Amino acid sequence: MIAQVVDQREQVAQAIVAEFEGVWQEAVEAKEGEEAERLVLAWTRAVGRRVLEAALQAGIERREEQPVSCCGKPMIRRVREWRQVVTVLGPVRVRRRYLLCQRCQAHGRPVDKWLRWSGGFSPVVEELVAWECSLLPYREALRSLEKLAGVEVSVLGAERIVGRWSKQRLKLAPYAERVDKDLVIEIDGSKAHLEEGWKEIKVGACFSWDRADPNAAPEAVTYCGDWERAEQFRETLWREALVRGVSTARSLAVIGDGAPWIWEMASHLFPRGVQVLDWYHLTEHLGRAAKVLHGEKTPETTALVERWKTQMQAGCLEGVEEELRELVAAGGDDKDNTLRKCADYLQTNQARLRYHLFRAAGWPIGSGVVEGACKHVVGLRFKRQSTRWTRAGARAVLHLRLDRLSDRWQARRDLVRQSHAPLRQAA
Repeated sequence: MIAQVVDQREQVAQAIVAEFEGVWQEAVEAKEGEEAERLVLAWTRAVGRRVLEAALQAGIERREEQPVSCCGKPMIRRVREWRQVVTVLGPVRVRRRYLLCQRCQAHGRPVDKWLRWSGGFSPVVEELVAWECSLLPYREALRSLEKLAGVEVSVLGAERIVGRWSKQRLKLAPYAERVDKDLVIEIDGSKAHLEEGWKEIKVGACFSWDRADPNAAPEAVTYCGDWERAEQFRETLWREALVRGVSTARSLAVIGDGAPWIWEMASHLFPRGVQVLDWYHLTEHLGRAAKVLHGEKTPETTALVERWKTQMQAGCLEGVEEELRELVAAGGDDKDNTLRKCADYLQTNQARLRYHLFRAAGWPIGSGVVEGACKHVVGLRFKRQSTRWTRAGARAVLHLRLDRLSDRWQARRDLVRQSHAPLRQAA
């Protein structure tokens, strides 16, 4: 067997050397540098495929020399069977031996654990497909993959790969060491068009924050999200918070808009956290109220909004609320009760509107991180024109997308590798 492997290696090496002279001459005589580059690239891929195929076959034969036991006895060796998959270097074809246990009827090809071939594509190709499809629509991702790597995959094949890669949820351990910085958690919701209609996906963003630094910026941002009810998403967000070290962080702030489910969740999960109403959502409410009084895009509207914003930043919340209620009492409200609703909004969120105190403590007051997540995690992938998703298909892509954007792709890759099982137990 060793002699066969050595002989095969020598044959491949001799063929490569023989072809090299011809490729060298063609590259030297090429009309342009681009032509030379493409010639060498094509030759490199062809050579790489040949070397990979020969090396894989040699590796298989070396490993199959070792007996495989089951139920205390060696498994019966059946004939070798051909298997072909698509790799980044092109199609590769090898033979593996089929084994059977006569006692328990377990059967399979143990060498497949080394190959890690679970479908018609190599693990490297599968990872490339999962990586690209987590960012781009399937057809666009596959065109990009074909252009850059020369690998052709059908949309159906890509969907199956994405399904396999996202089948299991990542199980990340809570952060064990003390977190030296503060932690900020931002919560929001966005909608995507599933088969059953427009459904809200709840999104959370966690990041480290240094309140002692006046120029602080979000660090190590990670995301979580799913099409879940608030009760279910509470568990999802809590798992993410534990991974980020919420139990040992110096302090915590939760930022969101005025949605009741956000503050109910924040109060339940993080009762000691500082709750901050997103500044930009507040200014939208103030802007709508000002338009009722002075019209759309008038100098008076702009001046009133700026005055209210200045008052809010200075901690004069009650003054703005009282002014709104006086305007309502004087009959200045519209048929939609916009002024009253704005006053109620300020009253309901009193403790979350102390922006002068938040700034003095070094906390951010905007939910830009999670707003951005709603755009680049959800919007860019799930809100494209004329697209509708099955819930399973959308969730599969979302999980991969979250892992990629949270810098957890290696953990996802390790989980996929662990799920490979080369032997099948008979029923």
